[in-house]
Amino acid sequence: MRIYIGYKYTNVEDKKALIQKLLEFAKYLEQAGHKTFILGRDIQNWQGSLPLWKTFPAIIGNMVKSDAFVAYITSSVSSKGLELEKALSGVLGKKKVFVLDIAAATKNGGVAADIKAGATIEDTANVVLARLK
Repeated sequence: MRIYIGYKYTNVEDKKALIQKLLEFAKYLEQAGHKTFILGRDIQNWQGSLPLWKTFPAIIGNMVKSDAFVAYITSSVSSKGLELEKALSGVLGKKKVFVLDIAAATKNGGVAADIKAGATIEDTANVVLARLK
């Protein structure tokens, strides 16, 4: 299965921690035999945020190629890009799972999520994979 991982990057305080978390999460999904797409890793080489109009073609193209969409939510602050990815995944009928990171959960219990991040990123990846079956 090809899994598109969406996340909020703009205005995130600790970008290094976010990148590490996303890379580790993707690693566990890949070890289970899946392919992952992360916009920042695969298109931007983690070189900062680009305007949505510049990333839109890559978002659409890779969402179409993907079987599932996982929103890894680490902030209670809305993201235009993540909202677009959520909407696009719905329009395209992709399997979806929304993961709420523990740090965000303590700040805002009102964020919609299917699961809360587990004690470890590996635990979270395993729960996501079980939901996507």
